[in-house]
Amino acid sequence: MAVDEEPGARAPIELRLLGSVEVEQDGEVLSPGIRQQRLLAALAVLGPRPRSFLGELLWSERPAERAMGSLRTTVFNISRRLPGALRTRGATIALGEDVRVDLHELRSALDAAAAAQQAPAEIPWFVRPEGAELLPGWYEGWVSAEQDRLRAQYVNAVEHLARLALERGDYYRAQVLAENVRALAPLRESAVRVSIEADLGLGNHAPALQTYREFCSVMADELGAPPSPQITQLMGGIRSA
Repeated sequence: MAVDEEPGARAPIELRLLGSVEVEQDGEVLSPGIRQQRLLAALAVLGPRPRSFLGELLWSERPAERAMGSLRTTVFNISRRLPGALRTRGATIALGEDVRVDLHELRSALDAAAAAQQAPAEIPWFVRPEGAELLPGWYEGWVSAEQDRLRAQYVNAVEHLARLALERGDYYRAQVLAENVRALAPLRESAVRVSIEADLGLGNHAPALQTYREFCSVMADELGAPPSPQITQLMGGIRSA
């Protein structure tokens, strides 16, 4: 059983889930086993959970008794290699209070971005879409659901910032932000419109036309439909160029 430790008694543990799973403490990058990674990731993504839930989630192919045995072994190994990484309260397991998770930091930043009233003065640190890839290569159902949720949160927040920048006349930042949204959501017409409007604001008619034509192609290939009249009207006479 994991033993709770006083917060701050050890160096914070950095748990990274955006990209490959990494654990770092006091400047040393550690390599926990795959079972330990999966338990740490589940607790970071889903929050505190009962032991029975975790056993069924992570070892669903095993009988309940064997699943619980695997969970106990995994908890023991994590507690031995990373003291303070876990907290146990009766039948519930959670991450320790000194564990810092990059996913939590990203979600907080995206929440703040979605609620922003003014365009950012600089391109935010979280804009690169590859930085929003949660546990790539993990295909469990619970991971896929969280990947979709994070992707939607990213798209909504970054597009909101792009629209704010466009309204302020900061066409360069609006275009950069909108293009990052398009990288994750190529069928999102609202982001395409921001990108085109920003290019037109910069006087970049050729890139705006290219973006429009690419979007027409994607719409035809994926949905068998043309863009909306609004985005077509936005191009005006430029389409004939």
